[in-house]
Amino acid sequence: MMKTMNTRLISTLSAFALCAGAMHANAQVQIAPIFKDNMVLQQQTDAPIWGRALPGHTISVTVSWQENAIETKVSKDSTWRLVIPTPVASYDPQQITVSADGRSRTFSNVLIGEVWLCSGQSNMEMPMKGYSSQPILGGQDAIVHSKNDFLRCFTVGKAMTLQEQESCTGRWESASPNTTAEFTATGYYFARLLQEVLDVPVGIIHSSAGGSAIEAWIPREAFTREFPKIAIPNDISREKKKVLVPTVLYNAMIHPIAGYAIRGAIWYQGEANVGRYQEYPRMFAAMHDTWTKRWGGKRFPIYLCQIAPFRFSDQAGNAFLREAQMKIAQTQPDTGIAILMDTGEQNCIHPANKQVAGERLAYIALARNYGFPNLPYRAPEFRRAEYADGKATLIFDHTGSGFTSFGQPLTGFELAGADRVFHPATAAIVNGKIVVESSQVPDPVAVRYAFKGYIRGSLYGSNGLPVSSFRSDNWDDVR
Repeated sequence: MMKTMNTRLISTLSAFALCAGAMHANAQVQIAPIFKDNMVLQQQTDAPIWGRALPGHTISVTVSWQENAIETKVSKDSTWRLVIPTPVASYDPQQITVSADGRSRTFSNVLIGEVWLCSGQSNMEMPMKGYSSQPILGGQDAIVHSKNDFLRCFTVGKAMTLQEQESCTGRWESASPNTTAEFTATGYYFARLLQEVLDVPVGIIHSSAGGSAIEAWIPREAFTREFPKIAIPNDISREKKKVLVPTVLYNAMIHPIAGYAIRGAIWYQGEANVGRYQEYPRMFAAMHDTWTKRWGGKRFPIYLCQIAPFRFSDQAGNAFLREAQMKIAQTQPDTGIAILMDTGEQNCIHPANKQVAGERLAYIALARNYGFPNLPYRAPEFRRAEYADGKATLIFDHTGSGFTSFGQPLTGFELAGADRVFHPATAAIVNGKIVVESSQVPDPVAVRYAFKGYIRGSLYGSNGLPVSSFRSDNWDDVR
């Protein structure tokens, strides 16, 4: 029967045809592909479920946690959508049955808990098994001990298109030594800590693509409005790096799942935008705003990993992109940032320590979304510098109980005078502030910390979280 279906029906998932045997096309009901056995639904919300069917037909959904069915009529454009009120999180498996025209499809082993979207480029895509010759630190041990039916992952199959798609590939899998090797490492460590602290099921939806630019994750309507001077090609078949083409990853890897109830998203991307750091905050805002609209209008947080230090060909480009990401976290609502100044590797763009990345993102979620406001989740953030007697005294926000370098010398500081030439400087922690000086700069007017492509951060908050690279100047021509 599948060979005789019209092209449109073939292009989207047909749960009924797959599971209820052969049917005529006029009885066809399609359900969005993210709805499958073993899924995790966001707790205590109105969770949408949607699909396609013949106009005017009645779709009925029954769930095991309530008696009454939920019904809706298929619209004239053949789409249907309804919402399922979800209960408080539970480890008890549930069922969801979708019925139409006397036929039904039941999804089993459904859990109610917390759901997060994980997206970005290769550092989010990097699996627990690592890449070739690039292992995950502690990955093998974590995989072996990962058996946990209450931590589940749906990985969206990689695809790129110029048109918004309704279908994608993927399935929900529970963490186990047989499956966890393929899970996103950053997402896994994020989910594992949430599940441990919250003691509820946690599901992650993983949709990322190595080498991708943020432009590729922005819907067309927002991209053409906000960035009209950047052309979107009519054909990507000849594009050498398709993952850089605007909109193509949103179309194929986000649009099919947009609307599935989530608590928020985590984002690890930026390396592909190092050369275009000036536009990064605007692009992130456009992505965040339009994702929110596509999810129904209720704004959700996106917490991002600041890219780690790495030896790019442009030695300062990385630092400018890190600065742009800090600007996002400091100025855009419903954002937060995990600083990775202590995990970068000089000659590998994929840091091995993904546990730090995932867990620092989890700190933000726990503090901001789950009622742990006293949990330290942000390092001190540079505010301004004051200059006197040949020294720069640095003032920070969110200093908490102060600074530390864990007994090591503070390194990575530089001072410049009016000539805009930076020289290495010494730094010390004095009364909760950082004091910087250099014999080569008797009258400093600007200070920088760790503002390089690759550098190892040395300054931490007393909560153990690293301070981001920063600068007091705005001299973009200085490298």
